[in-house]
Amino acid sequence: MPEFACENEVRWGDMDAFGHVSNVTYLRYIEDCRGAWFSKLLPKWQTTDTGPVVANTNINYRTPIVWPARVRTLLTPAEPGRSSLKLRFEIRDADSEKDTLYADAVVTLVWIDKEKGEPVPLPDPIRAAGA
Repeated sequence: MPEFACENEVRWGDMDAFGHVSNVTYLRYIEDCRGAWFSKLLPKWQTTDTGPVVANTNINYRTPIVWPARVRTLLTPAEPGRSSLKLRFEIRDADSEKDTLYADAVVTLVWIDKEKGEPVPLPDPIRAAGA
C-alpha cells in the first residue's frame, strides 16, 4: 500500500509551557493516523481476541510546531514480520508550500492474542499492506 496521510488541526491546548506543541501530542498524531490506516485496511481490526500493541517507538523531533497550524501525518508501512510490523511516519506542515518536517518516527507493532499475551500472525490485509 502506498503512503497514507491524515491531517490534524493543532489546538491551543496542544502546546506546552514553552509555547510549542507538546512532545506527547506528536504521538497522538501518529496514533490517530495509525488507527485510521488500520480502519481503512481492515474495518474490524480490533477484535476481542487479537489486536496490535506498540512494542517500540522511535521519534525524532526536527522542528517545533507552533499554534496555529495544520499538520499532515504520513504513514508508510515497512516489510512485515510474522507477527510484527514497522510503520514509518513523517509529521509535516499541511501547507504544501511550507512542507516543513516537524518529526519522523518508526513504530513497531506486534499483533497479540489478548488473553494469552502472546504474538499471533498478522491479519492478511495488514501483512499485504506492508509487503
